[in-house]
Amino acid sequence: MRTVMKTAGSVLALVAMAGQSWAAGSCAKPGEALALKTAAMQQELMVAALYCNDVGLYNRFVVSYQHELQDEDATLLGYFQHGHGGSSAYHAYKTALANDFSLSGLHGMQAYCSAANAAFDTALNPDGQRSLASFISNQRVDTEGYAACETEASSGEMVTGGSTRLAANRRN
Repeated sequence: MRTVMKTAGSVLALVAMAGQSWAAGSCAKPGEALALKTAAMQQELMVAALYCNDVGLYNRFVVSYQHELQDEDATLLGYFQHGHGGSSAYHAYKTALANDFSLSGLHGMQAYCSAANAAFDTALNPDGQRSLASFISNQRVDTEGYAACETEASSGEMVTGGSTRLAANRRN
């Protein structure tokens, strides 16, 4: 009986790993890609709020885009719950982003904070853009290895994650 339980547990673990591997290899539809990018940008700005003493700016960002952030977060949760690892993968994704941004901030605080302030300025003083989607779509944001179906095919942009995104990508 013990051998059967061990075998069943091993098979279940292998199936779960294969499922997550397949999910990470599939592309995100445009709405899902926007939700992935939105979560990445929000995590980026949240870490910047703590590291760069920008809590007031972050709070303004969240209040200004509250409903859109909630909608995008619901889309993101739905994305993970429908074939991309479930709610545990959703939480792991957001935690990994925050950890990556924390490392990025530690390895180049001045550049990180400068880039964060520029992002806050763009988000909070929109030049004709009045939506979160327009702000996010104009940001270079990578998201932990999830490719956007339409975006990757048309422009080569990959929705992938990294710890140097805020400081390095915004210098371009």
